[in-house]
Amino acid sequence: MRLVDDLIESVAHLDCHVKRACVGLHWTVVESKYTGMAHTYKGGTKDELESSGDLVGNSAFELATRIRSWQPLEASLGLAAMNSLIKPEGQAGNAFEHIVRIGAGKIVTVIGRFPSNERIAEVARHVYFLEMDPREGELPPYACEEVIPESNIVVITATALINKTLPRLLELSRDATAIVLGPSTPMNNVLFHYGADILAGVRVTDTDELISSVMQGVKEFRKLAGIEAVMRSRTDH
Repeated sequence: MRLVDDLIESVAHLDCHVKRACVGLHWTVVESKYTGMAHTYKGGTKDELESSGDLVGNSAFELATRIRSWQPLEASLGLAAMNSLIKPEGQAGNAFEHIVRIGAGKIVTVIGRFPSNERIAEVARHVYFLEMDPREGELPPYACEEVIPESNIVVITATALINKTLPRLLELSRDATAIVLGPSTPMNNVLFHYGADILAGVRVTDTDELISSVMQGVKEFRKLAGIEAVMRSRTDH
């Protein structure tokens, strides 16, 4: 997958040792050059990470290459390690406020189940919600082929990097404003080259507080301590 390969190549020169690694129920955190995180994407089996219990002190770049894995837990660790090598540059701010503002009267597709989805639905002319396990009012992921091309704005969860669907989703979004969103988002210019218009991720402000939240099972973004939301656009780049 060229997008993933380019992301990996972009951090190769930044390698350093892993200081801490925490694989929590909902989030995975890796501290190396910076602190990065990703959604803990669990498979359907009782998986165990390769070299589990022996991650600290190893190369963060080598961990980052695990994002290529088709085993979701390994790819989650890989994405968190990659994010730990990327300086999380961007302006502090709530991406959903921006989405609600620009989405008013527009056709919007949202890939991922976010707390502010209802607010988007209230202002959009029409909205499609896509989920892996769709509930009432949501569509299955393969609906992307039909609904994204007719959309003005496409909001994509960064976990699409873990399940390897992001390149196709960005390709389908080429005529729309594409926003890659969530704590898993690499704040890396490579995503702009593949069609993203806005990156909305996080900056870790206190690693101890974040790891404490993750270890205690916090799931909701707004309840995670030690982070702030940041975003930047293609025009900034």
